[in-house]
Amino acid sequence: MRILVLDDDYILTMILADHLAERGHRVVPAFDGHLGKLFCEQKSFDLVLIDLVLPKHNGIEVLERLRHKSRSTRAIMITNSPALLAEESERMAALDVEAVIEKPFSFSKIDEIVEKRETNLSVIEH
Repeated sequence: MRILVLDDDYILTMILADHLAERGHRVVPAFDGHLGKLFCEQKSFDLVLIDLVLPKHNGIEVLERLRHKSRSTRAIMITNSPALLAEESERMAALDVEAVIEKPFSFSKIDEIVEKRETNLSVIEH
């Protein structure tokens, strides 16, 4: 599966990208909203893991740009701000965010969500 991991925490992004790559996924890491928007315009992804709060453009803005190109890319929002999450819940629903992961999170939670998305994608493709 092609996955974009977008979070401004460089270490978390790289560890998560490595973790997913070890499981056979093709992963593109990005560290701010500007890079995220560029990657969304230039590449196709099956899944995006996007931090809600990012420098330059927030996760919602990046996802809005992605949705202009593709409604089929699955989106998972990452956040450590429950207040902002509540504030943005309607916009996230309109953008088809499938799940929200609150920081701190375990990689087993990420694996569980990615596996479900991968299984659904396999069913759709066949």
